[in-house]
Amino acid sequence: MKTETLAVIVAFLVVISLGAGYLEGSNNQRTVTSALVSIYSTTSTLFSTYSTTSTLVSIQSTTLTVKLTSTVVRTTTTSSLTSGSPIPIENVETANISVGGSPRTMAVNQNTGSIYVEDYSSDILTVVNATSHSIITRIALPSGADNGIAVDNNTNMIYALVQDGVAVINGTSNRVVGELSLDFGPGALVYDAATHVLYGSVEGPILGSLNQTGSLVGVNVETGSIVANISLGFWADSLAINPLTHMVYAVGCLKFFVCGSEISVVNGTSQTLVTTLKLGSTAYPRVTVDPEWNLVYVSGAPQLYILDGYGDLIYVLNSQSCSPFDSMTIVQIPGQEIASERLVQRPNQVLAVSLDYNYILAYDGTTGTLVNMYSFPSSPQFVTYNPSTSEVYVASSSGQLIAFPITVAPGHVNSTLVGSGIECPLP
Repeated sequence: MKTETLAVIVAFLVVISLGAGYLEGSNNQRTVTSALVSIYSTTSTLFSTYSTTSTLVSIQSTTLTVKLTSTVVRTTTTSSLTSGSPIPIENVETANISVGGSPRTMAVNQNTGSIYVEDYSSDILTVVNATSHSIITRIALPSGADNGIAVDNNTNMIYALVQDGVAVINGTSNRVVGELSLDFGPGALVYDAATHVLYGSVEGPILGSLNQTGSLVGVNVETGSIVANISLGFWADSLAINPLTHMVYAVGCLKFFVCGSEISVVNGTSQTLVTTLKLGSTAYPRVTVDPEWNLVYVSGAPQLYILDGYGDLIYVLNSQSCSPFDSMTIVQIPGQEIASERLVQRPNQVLAVSLDYNYILAYDGTTGTLVNMYSFPSSPQFVTYNPSTSEVYVASSSGQLIAFPITVAPGHVNSTLVGSGIECPLP
């Protein structure tokens, strides 16, 4: 068995340049304020709190000059995992709802308690009550579903990506009330409720050497006008947004087939490109953001990248699986715990859908350590979290919507079941 691991890029190297000697790229630069992070466990743990300047709160801070385009070079480290058996989902599920079809994307309105499930094999959007776990209605979309949903929790408007645009649904009447004519690619749609801007990615032509092209496009849903059209150099098939900072995170592949993953960070207030980081993974990436801690997570195979809100790399870790991820979400963990002789908030967890195995993987949000695994009878397709009910929702390939509470206590891990003993391809 080969255990591939990746170095924690913190401590003294962070003070120099968030990895000087490990980051290479263009001469474009910007100056940001970052910080040293305290170490409190057998590996290392990042404690941070959200601030408007996206500064990590820690022992010592310094001003850094960070290159706008960087390439991550692999390093290695070791981490220990608690052995055990994954948690069978039937032992912890609170609901198992047959929604039918091929559910691939979900979104939750926390204010109304409605779950929206898009069927990738048809033009149906299923609405489920998050309290009773019963189907409220099924909405016929104007064309085939295209694997993307965004919800405005304030206005109760739902935006569903379809093959010829974006369908606009009134969440009160559960009726389609319009359609935005947009050429967004499948699988990526995010919404900023404060600015009323809906973001998607437009795929460009494939150039020589199989280089992909694309852009991030933002449309004001109140006026229908395009307010952002930012060239990324790749088509982003996964997007995330921090509603507190209005930063948009786009990930995709630089090259067709061989990937070469990248992340671009866009300031949603000024609609400008902040930075692009070349991650280099061979697997198609997925991205999610933790607004509370202002941390960004990007998947690779076997990499798990953790970045701050500006897109600066904090660590590159071994995900303990050679499988790419199909979906990721953040689960809020309430309460406090003792660390380094002080009381701190418990870190949130990152949940990831394994593309090649019937498991959901749960990672500690600060260390990136695999803490729990959940096994499913059929392949999970998408995962999301409802903080109002503290439930995780998973759409499965068998047409089921499964709800369950998160398990905080770690130890239900056997990473050999998700390919940790396989020789994973290098990025």
